Amino acid sequence: MNFEKRNVYLLEKAASFFLLVLCGFSPAGKLDFREGTARLMEKVGLEHLLRAPVRVCCAAEGPTTIVDEGVFFVQHTILTPAVGAEPNVVMEGMDLLNPQADKLVVAVHGWLDKGRNGGWPGRVAQAIYERVDPNQWVCAAFDWRGGARVVSSIQAAEYARDVAGPRLAAGLLALHKNFTHIHLIGHSAGSWAIHSAARRLAEYYPHATFHLTFLDAYVPSKWPPEELGTIFLRSERFQTHYWAEHYFSRDITFKVTAVPLKNAYNVDITAVAPWIADHEFPHRWYLATITGVYERWDECRVEVHCCDGDVVYGFQRGLEAGPANWQHSRTLPLGTTIRLSNRP
Repeated sequence: MNFEKRNVYLLEKAASFFLLVLCGFSPAGKLDFREGTARLMEKVGLEHLLRAPVRVCCAAEGPTTIVDEGVFFVQHTILTPAVGAEPNVVMEGMDLLNPQADKLVVAVHGWLDKGRNGGWPGRVAQAIYERVDPNQWVCAAFDWRGGARVVSSIQAAEYARDVAGPRLAAGLLALHKNFTHIHLIGHSAGSWAIHSAARRLAEYYPHATFHLTFLDAYVPSKWPPEELGTIFLRSERFQTHYWAEHYFSRDITFKVTAVPLKNAYNVDITAVAPWIADHEFPHRWYLATITGVYERWDECRVEVHCCDGDVVYGFQRGLEAGPANWQHSRTLPLGTTIRLSNRP
């Protein structure tokens, strides 16, 4: 643990104690706690964490990386989402993007995961980048590990919904692109990040079509699953500008990740797992539907099953695989649930 991380860790522990004390003796304890902790951070040289930006790094060849440098304790607890969700955006290499690119795809990780330096969202973004025209598409991976690496999965979902999603949207809006199609892919708690990002982007791109891909979407027990995918203020836009899919497995997280979503076409992929359909399997499977092979050493020799009759699921359902595929996807009814099989 480096010096800065150790300071943040100790600050979190100390602030948690003072929160209990302040809330017990002051009617405005929470407010006092936040203001006092912010002042303490400034005094010990951690004020830059209060201003943690979203950093967008564009490349001449390869996908764009979007990094939320915020952390749960600061952006969600101290600043609160009202402030923490509105970041300063730092752009790097923006001139490297093709000015004509008007389609977007972004992959987003979940709880305890990462989006760059070997994380699966970076590999998904790279695999898609290699299969689309970079003159038309912006491919990206979003890393929000500072909000995802928390003790509680509920905290991760809260950060994803309240902070990471809006911060992702801010980074994308800073590209100043007139996107006509937006595809967001989110795993587990990251499903709430793509949901809230899409809600904000829908306000700025009223004519864009939206494609959401939920991978083992995590829905905390008291949260309404029908909220995921409700991104438009006007319901008629769902008929013309929206389609979503939810690929899930029935694993040990069953009650909170295998919930069919009202606003998605649900596909149970448990039976097509090479060995065990764990919580991470849906994003491994989705990447395999792009490349044709599994990456993990114990799965790499197993056939990738992604068909139900004449319909191929996964990557083939997106506009990235062609306009005919996308138009067909939009005929698949939301709220439906099917099960894929590994049998011909």
